[in-house]
Amino acid sequence: MSKIPFGDFIAAVDITHLDFVNSLHGYLTEKGCKVEVKEAANGYVTSYSCGKPKRTIFNYVFRKSGLMMRLYIDNAAAYAQTLASLPDSMKAEIKKAGICKRLIDPAKCNSRCKGGFDFLLDGEQQQICRFALMFLVNDETKPHLKDIIEKEVNG
Repeated sequence: MSKIPFGDFIAAVDITHLDFVNSLHGYLTEKGCKVEVKEAANGYVTSYSCGKPKRTIFNYVFRKSGLMMRLYIDNAAAYAQTLASLPDSMKAEIKKAGICKRLIDPAKCNSRCKGGFDFLLDGEQQQICRFALMFLVNDETKPHLKDIIEKEVNG
């Protein structure tokens, strides 16, 4: 994958999501986050990394169903109330996400993997693979995705 200008990614985003993507981009760059756009099989992968040391907060990815956000919610346990307030459709996506092998048995996962996310959602323990948590960007999910991203950035 080679680096691509951010404008190329924006040109590929559906017009219904442009305000959301641009607003979040402005917020994140103002917070000192770095953005990297790379070509992928289905379009672009656009990653945002923040903090010291820098860590990826989320990626935008394109799928047949539309623009998706892959979240890396390392601080999920700190904002359990926010996760509890998600709409049922988003909770269902979390609950069906792949289980983190590294959290269950580290020998069954790549030794370089940082591990997934372990938190409670509606009283149930979730142990999710760090690459499995993806949400479709739509009118229902946008405000919740923004809230989660802001909580991750502000740690």
